[in-house]
Parts: sequence; structure tokens; C-alpha cells
Amino acid sequence: MAGGWMVWLGRVTRALNRVFMLLAGMLAVAICAIIFYDVLMRNAFSAPTIWALDVSRFLLVYLFFLALAPALQTGGHVSVDILEQWVSPQAWRRLRIAAMTLTVVFGCILLWQLTRSTVDVFVRDELFPTAIQLRVKYVYWIGPVGTLEFVLTAIVQLGSAWNASAPRRSV
Repeated sequence: MAGGWMVWLGRVTRALNRVFMLLAGMLAVAICAIIFYDVLMRNAFSAPTIWALDVSRFLLVYLFFLALAPALQTGGHVSVDILEQWVSPQAWRRLRIAAMTLTVVFGCILLWQLTRSTVDVFVRDELFPTAIQLRVKYVYWIGPVGTLEFVLTAIVQLGSAWNASAPRRSV
């Protein structure tokens, strides 16, 4: 029964991570276009924008939190794999379980802190001190959403590492 919900959670997180990665990619293109436009206007026409830097910063927050879980799923985060050649397959499996456990713990702490900050921002309902008048809550809400998906992806990876048999070395 436990394997059933883990398989389901794995399918859900993979599907959400595909959507998150697509959105993050679109945001990356949008940020590049905005910066290109601003540089072009500033250097070619001596008419810099007052909004491009602010919009790019806000979009970068979304890009980061949308790409967090997909990067974990695909192995895009920094990891130390040099030890794999020096330890036994059983020890490597245990190290992977320990690393994913720490990742889940880190993600839960980050989720807790971001959720507290986001709730506070929603209560205060403040504006960013930028050229663009934007409520802070419209940027902060993506933090807990992206981090929750990160935690769920880490749980799936932990379950995968836990259930995996020790890899065999080829000689």
C-alpha cells in the first residue's frame, strides 16, 4: 500500500515538474527579452526603461522557485558524486538515502520559513519600494508553492533511494 501512494506521488510530481519547467523556461525567455529591450532602448535610443529591472527581478523569483523541484528531479542541483567510485554500492545507497533525507529536512525548514514570511506579507499587504507599484504578496506567494513541490519531489527521490537495490559495479 505504501508503494502505491509513492508511485502516485511520483507521477504527480513529475507532471507538475514538467509544467513548472515549461513555465520557468518561458520566464527565462521573457527576462532575456526584457533585458535586451532595455539595453537596446538605453544604448541605441538613449531612452532607458524604468520598469525593466524591476520586472526582471520579480520574474527571476518566479523562475527560481518554479525551477527548484525540476532541477532536483533531473539531478541539476550541486551534488558530490566523486565518492561513488570509492565506496561500496551498499554504502553509496546509504549515502544517497542520507543525502535525500537531509534534502527533505532542508526543504521542510525552507518551506516553514517561506510560509511564515509569505503569511506575514499577506497580512501587511505592503508595496515593493520600486518604480513599479506592486504588492509584495504577488511575488512572495510563489516561494511556498515552489518549495512545497521541491519537498514532494525530494520525498519521491528519498522513497526511490530507499527502495532501490544497491547498484552493481561493472568490472
